[in-house]
Amino acid sequence: MSIGEPANGSGAPHPPAGRPGRRRRPPAELILVVVITYVAGFVAIGVGILFILLRYVADNGLLGGESTVTLIGAIVILLGFFILAMASALARGKHYARVLTTIAMAVEFLLAVVALIIDPSAFWFELALMAVTVLITLVLWFGRTGRYFTQISELDAAARRGPR
Repeated sequence: MSIGEPANGSGAPHPPAGRPGRRRRPPAELILVVVITYVAGFVAIGVGILFILLRYVADNGLLGGESTVTLIGAIVILLGFFILAMASALARGKHYARVLTTIAMAVEFLLAVVALIIDPSAFWFELALMAVTVLITLVLWFGRTGRYFTQISELDAAARRGPR
């Protein structure tokens, strides 16, 4: 291979960047959602670890005792790892990640509504949380991000069909 020769070894030039069959970079909105999702996953893992450490607090009877505290912490850690997996799949344009993230946002929205009913003193926090969940869901399904997921789904379907 000489200088300037393509690395694919065929001697043919690389396909142009604008070719329809190539994957595009994710839009900026999706990258922002992915970053927020990664942060949420790491925060959940940290909270789970701190929750497990609560078992060493002298008075944890209100939380159900040592084993319950450890179990809840482990579940929160697993949820954090699941969130990290969804962030990774979102970055790769996987449709199932968009669906599962939308379901998670709907659950988060409903939990914020319940928390608002139970404790109206956190009105602005819960309202901001509900707005963020709605915005993330809209970003995932509409605009450039929606078109990006559609393109990736079409490319994946074409790859499964194989060469023609």
